[in-house]
Amino acid sequence: MSIPATNPTYYEILNLSPSALTSLDEPAAASLIKRAYRRALLRHHPDKKSSTSSSPSSLPSSSPASAPGYTIDQISTAYATLSRPALRQAYDRSLLVLQSQRHRPSSLAPSSATESPGGGGGGGGAADFQTGIETVDLDDLDYEEKGRGRDSETTWYRSCRCGNPRGYQFGEADLEDAADLGELMVGCADCSLWLRVCFAVLDDDDDGQDEKGGEKREQHAGKGSGDGMKPVLLNSGEVAA
Repeated sequence: MSIPATNPTYYEILNLSPSALTSLDEPAAASLIKRAYRRALLRHHPDKKSSTSSSPSSLPSSSPASAPGYTIDQISTAYATLSRPALRQAYDRSLLVLQSQRHRPSSLAPSSATESPGGGGGGGGAADFQTGIETVDLDDLDYEEKGRGRDSETTWYRSCRCGNPRGYQFGEADLEDAADLGELMVGCADCSLWLRVCFAVLDDDDDGQDEKGGEKREQHAGKGSGDGMKPVLLNSGEVAA
């Protein structure tokens, strides 16, 4: 399936240059894609863009007033595709095919009925490269704890459709890294599927200290959780019951 000309490419959604990525080694490219994903999510997220409209960034971009609006699903799908080298290479090949089709005589070009089955909804021909991004709440995931007190660590996990019982897995450090976004993208260890985990960051109190006079601590909990949630106290290394 080729990519319709009316749809933005994944590079356009994340405001990235394909040539810039090809000039970097894979770790540097992965870092750049992640920063572009975070920037796009903050800019276009309904709950985030008002608080970040005046924040400076190291990534080049057009002005917010003139920049097109993209959905969270478009941004997440673009990141899920470009952040995996194999998927990015396949997507780049599809872009080349589209470019060649645009230069064909009209009698040789594929019709719109067959050019892009299912590609319009996600932008950039997502159906070829992404079979779906499931969105879940942090409280919906299983977890396990290792160690006690300051040495304790919590790992969350979920089974994947590919058959891996712990295909999606992440820890406290991953949540801390995505705290300003309120959601974490987790790729399956064995396939190309992705999981979007939503969570909220809660402070113990407003004065910067906990009830014992220690440092202010942050908690991560599912956005829809109730009294039965089990948040993580990232700064203390402890898990509250």
